[in-house]
Amino acid sequence: MKKHFDVKSVLVGVLGTLLLMSLISAKQNEGEMGALSVSSITIRQGGGLRILSHAGENTVLISGSSKGGGSIVVRNSLGGTSARFGSNSEGQGGFVAYNSEGKVSAHMGTGEFGEGFIRTFDKRQAPTVYMGASSQGGGQLTTYNEVGKETVFLGTGASGNGFLRTANEYGKMSAYIGTGKSSTGMVLLCDRDGMTRWVEKVDS
Repeated sequence: MKKHFDVKSVLVGVLGTLLLMSLISAKQNEGEMGALSVSSITIRQGGGLRILSHAGENTVLISGSSKGGGSIVVRNSLGGTSARFGSNSEGQGGFVAYNSEGKVSAHMGTGEFGEGFIRTFDKRQAPTVYMGASSQGGGQLTTYNEVGKETVFLGTGASGNGFLRTANEYGKMSAYIGTGKSSTGMVLLCDRDGMTRWVEKVDS
């Protein structure tokens, strides 16, 4: 009697065997597959991709927001956020770093008018340094003391000339070195109240 050859049964058997072999080759102690290689992964709006530690805690979270932007959040060993990279509701990118207490220590991104900047903060989250574009259109570097007073400004003025301005602990100007109205060099010294006491400039 001629036996009937069942193709479906053979295919099911082959696929079952391959599946069993792949499961055996996986990491049996952790119940995980070893390596996964794909060309792309699509995650729908509101979803996210999580990377877990051996303890099952979140270490990295990649997700999208309801406003269309995306973000990457990195957690530290204590479970707090240590870094965040993404875009805001205006479509501008930025990076924020946090200390172990969850306070912002540095911020790099795009300002209100599309200008780039870097800000740093102390452990109390008071500003310490600003570097980026100034309100007058040029570049600037500004430092602050522990009470938030500006102590140094190095940058470009409204006329396109460079200058350095220092201030005392009260935020009053103490010295100025830069360019005068005639596009020549000028040095200015002030008293503790910011009043000019000595000026030296090059004749045009």
